[in-house]
Amino acid sequence: MTHANEAPEVIMFVRHGEKPGEGTKPHGVNHHGEHDGHSLSVLGWTRAGALAGLFAHVPSQAHPHIVRPGRVIATRPTEEAKSKREIHTAAPTANRLKLDIEDGHTHGNEAELVGEVLGRPENALVVWHHGTMAKIVRHFPIVNPDDVPKHWPDERFDLIWVLVRQPGEELAYRFVIVPQMLLADDLETV
Repeated sequence: MTHANEAPEVIMFVRHGEKPGEGTKPHGVNHHGEHDGHSLSVLGWTRAGALAGLFAHVPSQAHPHIVRPGRVIATRPTEEAKSKREIHTAAPTANRLKLDIEDGHTHGNEAELVGEVLGRPENALVVWHHGTMAKIVRHFPIVNPDDVPKHWPDERFDLIWVLVRQPGEELAYRFVIVPQMLLADDLETV
């Protein structure tokens, strides 16, 4: 069992940046600008860079509950899940903050991720596929579980889901959603 003094104060979750269309534009490109359907779109790369700026300059009034992460965690591609988008979204933030990307996790081992995050005191940024994000968040001790959406909205790349540790002896977090408001079309609502 994790003790409250070993766990982070804040855990932040972002979906990977915008992805390429399904066989249509926009195309995915790697960091060399070459076509790659498993990478981010140009807009996704733009978001990844904007997130690096955000996490380097927090806290701010525009982004309550967002803190500078002490660790960056992202899923790595596998033969079954080939997406490089999580790593590519995390890389600018990790580079800017001079942190290594912890990429020892793959899709499907969400419960293991929770134990690893809670086992260290550093505030964490988790970059993951949106399809299992709600499942991950529900594995944490949350005081307001009814506020966690059933699914990350398919059309939203502009949100940060945040767990803020609550005071007390018992390890518990409060779930909040913060709009990124980084790019021109980002929504101010959650």
